[in-house]
This record gives sequence, C-alpha cells and structure tokens, in this order.
Amino acid sequence: MKKSLLILVACLTLFSCSPVQAETVTKNDVQLRDDVILNLLWPSIDKALEKHFGKPKQFYCDRILQIKKVEPYETYSYFNVTVQVTTFEGAHDIPYDLVTFTFSNKYSMEWRAIDVKSRRLKPNEVTECRGISFN
Repeated sequence: MKKSLLILVACLTLFSCSPVQAETVTKNDVQLRDDVILNLLWPSIDKALEKHFGKPKQFYCDRILQIKKVEPYETYSYFNVTVQVTTFEGAHDIPYDLVTFTFSNKYSMEWRAIDVKSRRLKPNEVTECRGISFN
C-alpha cells in the first residue's frame, strides 16, 4: 500500500509540473519597441536639435543606442535613453552631422537632453539608412 501511494504521488508530481518555456524576443519586437520610443521622443529630439544648432534641423537615421533604467527616484523610476540621429539640409543635402543625445525623465515627465555630442560627417562617412543611400 505504501509503495502504491508513493508511486501515485510521484506520478502526480511528475505530470502536474509543466515545462518552462523560454520567452523569446524577436528582432521585430525590438525594432517595434524602438520605433515607439523614438516616436514618443520625436518632439524632444526636435527641440534639442534646435537648441544645439540654434535653428531647426531635419534628421533621419534615428536609432536608439542605449536604454538605461536609473535607480528609482522617490515614487517613480526614471530612465536615460541615448539616441543617435543624422542631420541634413534641404532635400538630404550636406552638411551632415552625427548627433548623439542622452535624454532623461528624472525631474519631470517631459524628456530633456542631458548630454549632446555632435560631429560633422565627411562625405565618405555618410552611409545607408533604412535602405536609402545618400552617397
């Protein structure tokens, strides 16, 4: 009787455990997430470019380089998001500048640029962006 009960408990335990399934994140999921974040940051990017260059600038090839969750600040968490864009004049004409911003929402719900780096691109450094070549 003891042996039968032990076998029954072992079988029930064995069959009641479900296999663990790993959650997979596809490249498409990451791109979708980045697109949403860039869309939400667009007004902040536009404002930061105008402040940095002293005039409105058009941009393309926007991409997220890093997302960092910073330690919680009182009642909410805040983040630093590093974004890189390429600016241009007119109809994708020179000069091109590679601009890297780090945005933060630490002290407000509005994203603000806390770091800006830019450099002028040489003609041979301008590369393809999302399937569009500007060389």
